[in-house]
Amino acid sequence: MKKSVPWLILSFLFLLCVISWSTYSRYKPVPPDLEVVVAKHTVEVKPVTYSLSKWGRTSAADNNIDPAVLARESNPIIVESGDNIKLLFEHSPDSVKCYLWEMKSGKLAYEGLKGYPINLEDSNVASGDYALEIRARWENGYVLYNTRIMVNED
Repeated sequence: MKKSVPWLILSFLFLLCVISWSTYSRYKPVPPDLEVVVAKHTVEVKPVTYSLSKWGRTSAADNNIDPAVLARESNPIIVESGDNIKLLFEHSPDSVKCYLWEMKSGKLAYEGLKGYPINLEDSNVASGDYALEIRARWENGYVLYNTRIMVNED
């Protein structure tokens, strides 16, 4: 009986190592969820481009398409020019930059919207149909989110 105890312990440790390696080899970091809140309405926004690394594992997705093209298929979030747009991340990012792209022309309309939450009035955003690009950066990578917003005058 005394000789079988070390073999039992070694077998258990070997099994634990195999299970741990199997779990680690399938692991891929996933982008944090983002919810956009405007006037008590919440919309979940999916990531479109990202590059993340964690525990020596990496994952990436690259949609090299204009934000206006990506957001064209989504339903617009209706906002008033005086509304605040709150960004609720699953994990708080180190930095966030937001851009508005015109839906018709695909050109950058407003670069580096100020404030967190985003205040459209402070950035003098005119009424119109825009793609909102949100660039969030964490210590382990970055994620780009896109959604469509329709800005109306108050």
